[in-house]
Amino acid sequence: MKKCRYCQVTILDPTMICPLCHSVLEPEKDECSTGMYPDVKDVSRALNFLVKLYTFLAIVAEASLVIINYITYKHIWWSAIAGIAILYFYITLRYSIQKSGGYLRTILIQIFGGVALTIAVDLIIGYRGWSVNYVVPSAILLLDLAIIVLMLVNMENWQSYILLQLLTIVLGIVTLILWRVGIITHPVVTIIAASVSAALFVGTLIFGDRRAKNELKRRFHV
Repeated sequence: MKKCRYCQVTILDPTMICPLCHSVLEPEKDECSTGMYPDVKDVSRALNFLVKLYTFLAIVAEASLVIINYITYKHIWWSAIAGIAILYFYITLRYSIQKSGGYLRTILIQIFGGVALTIAVDLIIGYRGWSVNYVVPSAILLLDLAIIVLMLVNMENWQSYILLQLLTIVLGIVTLILWRVGIITHPVVTIIAASVSAALFVGTLIFGDRRAKNELKRRFHV
């Protein structure tokens, strides 16, 4: 549509001249869409460029740190720890800021990525077991907390997080097995994490009643 600024009438025909005063018509702006939504393509391109720029700078920085670490080596590869920090920030940039996946995928990648990188740091500085004794079960507790928050925020579809609860139970069982075989030597946080995961699942089944049971049937066809 075009509007004549002199006659103040809107012309529906595809003409460029006002039929009344013969002035050149101007396109009428859509007030509902002007300035309300950002240019998604421009934002996406900017984020992609940011990821590429960070990747390039990270490779250059880590290569420089490795060379410096090699020249000044004193029985510890601190450049590997710096590389782990750089990698974790890349994961955050790639999957959280850039939002290349859903929020559940983002949460899982952030938590599991952080745990894996922490274990790597523990191994680099001389394994003492603090990563598996405290960080791993704490990550399970963090995941339990995230599930509770998600269920409260999404009350209408809270039962969709039951599968994630089952994942925390499996992880809790794995940590208990690691305790029994001697890999985890300080089991207090591990026992707490496994107990919280089990209690959260049982509570969901009890208070969720039919909706929880229907969700389990839908997921596992039982």
